[in-house]
Amino acid sequence: MKRSILLLRAMPIIAIVIALLSIAPRTAQAGGFQLNEHGARAMAMGFAVASADGCDVSTLFYNPAGLVYLKNGLSLMVGLTGLLPQATFTGPSNSTPTATTSMDLWAFPLPHLYAAYKTEFSGISVAGGVGVFVPFGAGTSWNEKWTGRNLALRTYLQTITVNPTIAVGFLENRISIAGGVTISHGSAELRQRVPNFGVEPFLNLKGEDNRVSWNAGLVVEPVKGLKIGAAYRHNILMNYDGKATFTLDAAGTQPLPAGLNNLFADGPGGTSLNLPFDIRTGISYRFSEKFMLEVGLDYVGWSSYDTLRIRFDKLPGSPSTPGVAINPRNYFNTPTFRIGGEYNATETFKVRGGAFYDVVPVEARYTQPILPDANRIGITAGVGFNINDNLVADVSYMFIYGLQREVTGSTFNFDGIYNSWANALSVSFSYRF
Repeated sequence: MKRSILLLRAMPIIAIVIALLSIAPRTAQAGGFQLNEHGARAMAMGFAVASADGCDVSTLFYNPAGLVYLKNGLSLMVGLTGLLPQATFTGPSNSTPTATTSMDLWAFPLPHLYAAYKTEFSGISVAGGVGVFVPFGAGTSWNEKWTGRNLALRTYLQTITVNPTIAVGFLENRISIAGGVTISHGSAELRQRVPNFGVEPFLNLKGEDNRVSWNAGLVVEPVKGLKIGAAYRHNILMNYDGKATFTLDAAGTQPLPAGLNNLFADGPGGTSLNLPFDIRTGISYRFSEKFMLEVGLDYVGWSSYDTLRIRFDKLPGSPSTPGVAINPRNYFNTPTFRIGGEYNATETFKVRGGAFYDVVPVEARYTQPILPDANRIGITAGVGFNINDNLVADVSYMFIYGLQREVTGSTFNFDGIYNSWANALSVSFSYRF
């Protein structure tokens, strides 16, 4: 009887956490778990850069068709974005007492690296390149004794992608197309406490996978100064093979005592997640040689994250039996609205600004502290300056405000109020040979 009660109490929590093993996820800057911070110029313009007007080599991520607008020769970019997400939770309102808990401070470095070569043949522009970036990622950390410790303590997930790409421009680059292959490595490291009669073991999870997918882009310039761009990144079907271990301490060094280790046995498990497709569109107009403005609309296929089926080779509470836990997520496809501009103050100095509104892709009742999603407003600004004829430095700042989200009728029995925000600073250096 005690064994059955332990199983019933542990299974929903374990399912939630292992579910996160299968999402190569997010911090606090895009709906769901998508990351966009892969170039300082793009971030300064609110990521409204899909038309590729005035682009740098980071266009390989945002719209690879823009590679044909680079100058002839070899272009390189290296950069880093520092991201500091924060969140608080007040509740749970469906129990007493309630309290406000702040997520632990945890800064995340997001590197980006690009290389591209462009040339021309008989009026046709051809460019090829490769980019390295982190399109999906997440990191949250809560105190090990907080009221939601059975839902989330520490989450660190990322997907690193290498993206070789080729682009071709026709009719003096009035039309350009591009395509590429994405090679992604996903990894996850998660921790939570398992509810029990007295002792609450720590559940530690690790898993990884490698996958190949593709992307494409298009830019047209119907009249001089007006550019229309669209880019597509295909979904990435990740199959995570992981391992679950149970310990008495967060560091994972103290094994469970006799009795508990018979109920919660270390062992393999796994699940799959179809990371969403991404469509980026933008229309820009160059009002003069000095000033351009772009409005954009992104659309992300979050509906691929609808249900998680988690496989256990050693079922928690009954380790002699394999089993599957089903965890509904019910995400839905959502848009992001963007606007950004760039002003050439001098021949060597540019000023940029932007904003975006990101629609949350999940109902409030499915929100959890591992992924405290909300509608978000982003404000961005930055500058670019030529250090010399070949070297350019770009710096940008972003602030994101998550609209307060009240959860009632939580599917995790964890009602309450989430507030979230984030700060980010990005630096990129570009060199043209």
